[in-house]
Amino acid sequence: MLNKLKGLLPRRFKESVGTLRRATYTEDGLAARRLTSFLYSEKFNAAYDAGKRTGSWGTMDLRWRVFVACWAAGHAKMIPGDFVECGVNRGGMSRAVMEYIEFGTTDKKFYLLDTYSGIPSGMRCASADLPFEYSECFEAVKQTFKQFSNVRVIRGIVPQTLPEVDSKCIAYLSIDMNCAEPEIAAAEYFWDRISSGGVIVLDDYCYSDHYEIQNKAFDEFARNRNLEVLAIPTGQGLIFKS
Repeated sequence: MLNKLKGLLPRRFKESVGTLRRATYTEDGLAARRLTSFLYSEKFNAAYDAGKRTGSWGTMDLRWRVFVACWAAGHAKMIPGDFVECGVNRGGMSRAVMEYIEFGTTDKKFYLLDTYSGIPSGMRCASADLPFEYSECFEAVKQTFKQFSNVRVIRGIVPQTLPEVDSKCIAYLSIDMNCAEPEIAAAEYFWDRISSGGVIVLDDYCYSDHYEIQNKAFDEFARNRNLEVLAIPTGQGLIFKS
């Protein structure tokens, strides 16, 4: 009976089932049959473990998403400018990035902006039903990054805290606040300071329909600059400044 039913399935659906069975990557809402050599890189695994130890992702794993950020940071390391992350939570992504590119050996600064206690009430969020809850983590984040003299942990609500980033030139901007309003405000505020070749990493650009507001807002942001966001199957988006 099962074989008969399989014979009635549309070809594309059967191909999808086959892909799932042979998938080389199944995490974070993504199942893919691809070459994933980065998963076996000692350098990446050390970076991922450093991020994982912060407790940022709970029981989840999101290796491919973290690798995209690490790759983007490696690109940004080679061009003038500092690093900024808006939406840090417990610092998992930024800690992995720093480990991957050996950030402590550079003369760049890394600015980490967050409330460190979740999304402020009253903001029009991209998702009203996030599958997790934030908790107070400011002291834990300061502890995580205390060994890095070139890291500044900035607490407060974006966009009010944006002027505390005193860098004149930015090579890497990571945005992950799960809320369209402060995300667009950060992108608008820093755009003129981003170096030629600099990158903006959007964590939730097309992750799911919960983030449609962010998706449309950043599409408009890019169009206004004659650019296009690169959508990635991880759910992220990349914007490179020419």
